[in-house]
Amino acid sequence: MITLPWPRNAHGATAGLNTTSYAENVRALAYARERGGGEAIFGNTAGYLCEGTGTNVFVVTAGRLITPPLSAGCLAGVTRALVIEWAGAQEEDLAIAALAGAEEAFLTGTTRDVQPIRSVDGVALPAAPGPVTRKAAEIFAARSSDVVDP
Repeated sequence: MITLPWPRNAHGATAGLNTTSYAENVRALAYARERGGGEAIFGNTAGYLCEGTGTNVFVVTAGRLITPPLSAGCLAGVTRALVIEWAGAQEEDLAIAALAGAEEAFLTGTTRDVQPIRSVDGVALPAAPGPVTRKAAEIFAARSSDVVDP
């Protein structure tokens, strides 16, 4: 993952919406790829962790599973909501720097399910995937195969 030098506007007219305007995300992905990353992570204008270009982000810190709240400007993803419900994640504002200092972290998305984050800005995370990420992935795989239309 590569964190972006420009923020997502959590108060913008399209914040939290899944729109067909993908220009900012295309530019963000290009920025990440130029630096060896596979996904770009946005902070918001308040300096808090927000989301990826097509993903939601979860962080494990002090053993707690945390994801940014919708008020941070992130998309209310279906996979995100299911991981919150099924794995017991808490919504909380986190400084963008918390991602690089996390014990472990992962992305969620319709095409990714639960995917571990191995490094942030070229620095490896201590556990990738760690025990919380592995457990969330196991729970998601089991529950999503049982519930076709959550």
